[in-house]
Amino acid sequence: MVWKNKFHERINELWERAKEQDRKLTQTEYARRLGVTRNAFMGWLRGVGQPDTDGLVRIASTENVSLSWLLGDERHFDKNELHQDEQVMLQIYRSISSERKEDLMALAKHFQMRDRDNGCST
Repeated sequence: MVWKNKFHERINELWERAKEQDRKLTQTEYARRLGVTRNAFMGWLRGVGQPDTDGLVRIASTENVSLSWLLGDERHFDKNELHQDEQVMLQIYRSISSERKEDLMALAKHFQMRDRDNGCST
């Protein structure tokens, strides 16, 4: 396989996903979430430059994607890769207080027990 860095394509894809999840999200807010300025983010979208290694790691972690995918790896991954709705839930979980995380976990366990009692499977 010939390696081709596709960071600017992938950052555009992540930006589109983020806008689908929150139609009011601005480029400035998204850039802040990634830990950069709006100007840097806009450059990436146009294919001008890319973050340093720490920035790539931060983006991959924030958006719950692999570094290899972020840079252009096109191999298909196994079923352990998170689906879109799971990524959203993880982002929500990471953004709430510890107290709310405990509440959310209790609620999730409650639903899990109800599904198990009703014979539901995933």
